[in-house]
Amino acid sequence: MTDSRPRRRSERARVAILEATNVLLHDHGLENLSIEEIAATAGVGKQTIYRWWPTRPALVADALLHRDDLAPLLPKDTGDVVKDLSRWAGGLAESLGSDRGAATLRMLTAAATEHPEISRRLHERFSGPLQETAYERLSAAKEIKATPAQRRHAVDAIIGGMVYKVLSHQKLTRAGAAETVRIVLRGLGASV
Repeated sequence: MTDSRPRRRSERARVAILEATNVLLHDHGLENLSIEEIAATAGVGKQTIYRWWPTRPALVADALLHRDDLAPLLPKDTGDVVKDLSRWAGGLAESLGSDRGAATLRMLTAAATEHPEISRRLHERFSGPLQETAYERLSAAKEIKATPAQRRHAVDAIIGGMVYKVLSHQKLTRAGAAETVRIVLRGLGASV
């Protein structure tokens, strides 16, 4: 019979590291996050952290994906698709456009670029559901006469425009995101 205690201890250490990372991110922000402080808070050595996460972006991405509150904002259906998606995009812009939101998005993007598993999990936990919720709201709009592919491209244009602004260090505003929604939906035949 094999002893599973080392595996449990490893899992406890991994969870402690992820939780410490999230606490320190919240308390000090990304710019002040250090591997030394994470290790001390989690009660592990730095080498334990580097064994599982070769880079700080990989650790931060994994910690953020470990959280339960990563669910994207859901657009409400008031019967006015332009208003609904404009509000939704505005809320997303406010979140992503904050200093902390922008730093987080940049870190997640860097980690996803370098680590295929993080990319897969980021899509599964955040970007995929984000796209789907917007697509579903757009698909429910009877006044939009567009193919499913056109609707998906419209959602990609809206989200992609916001992500581009953040990644290129441009100002992302609620009003700018809402205007992007209006322009894209006008292209699909919505009256705006």
